[in-house]
Amino acid sequence: MNYAEQQRYLDRSRWWAALFALALFLAGVCLAVDSPHSWRITVNFGLVIVALAGSLSYSPDYLHLNVNLEKRQRWAIKIRWRLIAAGLVMGIISSPSTHGVIITLSAVALLTAANFLAKAAVQRQFLPAYFWATDLALFSTLLLALHINLLVGVALVTGAAHLSIVICEKNVWPWMGIVFICGGSLILWAGLLQAASAGMLLSSLGLLFISAMGTAFLAHRAQRQNEKNIAAAMLELMVFTGYSPGRVRQLWSNSNQELARNWQAANIPENDRERMARWYRDNSELYMFAISGYNLEYKRIISNLRMLKYGRGACLDYGAGNGEIILELARRGHRATYFDVDGLTMKFARQRAQQQGLVVQFLHSKDDLAAAAEKEGFDTVFSFDVLEHLPDLPGELTFLSSLLNPGGLMVFDVPAGSTKSHPMHLNHHLDIHGHLNSKGLAEERGFWQSLPFVKQEKYVFRAP
Repeated sequence: MNYAEQQRYLDRSRWWAALFALALFLAGVCLAVDSPHSWRITVNFGLVIVALAGSLSYSPDYLHLNVNLEKRQRWAIKIRWRLIAAGLVMGIISSPSTHGVIITLSAVALLTAANFLAKAAVQRQFLPAYFWATDLALFSTLLLALHINLLVGVALVTGAAHLSIVICEKNVWPWMGIVFICGGSLILWAGLLQAASAGMLLSSLGLLFISAMGTAFLAHRAQRQNEKNIAAAMLELMVFTGYSPGRVRQLWSNSNQELARNWQAANIPENDRERMARWYRDNSELYMFAISGYNLEYKRIISNLRMLKYGRGACLDYGAGNGEIILELARRGHRATYFDVDGLTMKFARQRAQQQGLVVQFLHSKDDLAAAAEKEGFDTVFSFDVLEHLPDLPGELTFLSSLLNPGGLMVFDVPAGSTKSHPMHLNHHLDIHGHLNSKGLAEERGFWQSLPFVKQEKYVFRAP
């Protein structure tokens, strides 16, 4: 993956999202000024605009930069449960009468039923149309029959339009046009019934258009970038394995599940290092595809870009997998060393380095790695998604810290442990800070990582 290109893409996406968010706020202010309403409605409307702006900056890339075709469906259903809960609380709090509470409860009941049906019976490709149709039917009843406040109706229609467009897999621009025409027609009809001013109607249509167009634009950009990322990754895998595109996609989709089944079937004791190493060698093809698919996800791309900034001088990636991090560091001019078990992932990483003309040292023996460190040492040691697989975490951290040059950085993660989808992750109960502090290493934390409510997943320690 070309991380310089990913960074350019993400930087531009942030600028575009900020521009659309600013336009949303301006249109929202104009609409709120033109509309007669209570302070409760103003607060709820403002919360919807803030949520829309936040979703524009995150959801298009999160949903479309990946190879998981089911992700958008799961997200759409999950986010609606949260919105139903929020709508129930906000509706009851802001409703001044029993009539308003009854409307809120009825709407929540209908949305709940629609969500259950979506999960049970609606195919993935029809989900945007299904949700938009059910939302539009509900909002039509609220606006045209029950005459709820137009500002509330506009907020609901605008939010539903965004949620419908952002999960659209194909033909996002035509779908955006359909959504805007249907939603705009409902707003105009309701506005005429409620004798809304021309300024309020124009502001309402402007808000809907900005939300719909911004969502479609950002989703379309993410889809195009994802297609480029997938094409490059797939070509590498096809050349290396000889597999067809369909087989590559199949392995992207089910490799994690197969790994979990294989681990459970092997039933390896946690202290049997030899059998464990052999199992990882035997399953390295599945890991190669699991890692490849993982590296195409938005969150992983963001994480890799952040971690690459720590690269200084001679770099080691311990448990380097497909070589994503260490190959990029070599591309950036660092002396690069790859370390992992001698399996298919190492062969794949070596071929990638050769094809790209990158100089990388490949090692699979700890003795060879220790010898290389004694000769020249490492200024930065990376280890991601590997330490949770190894039984002796204190010993591994001690070994890695011994490879560092004075003032060198050790950057790593230690996930919580075994889960249903990753039963091969071992449950370590180690005071990371205390252990490494005892070795003379000091942790480096930014402001965000130092906040008590932030879950720590990545660690950065500096050698004395």
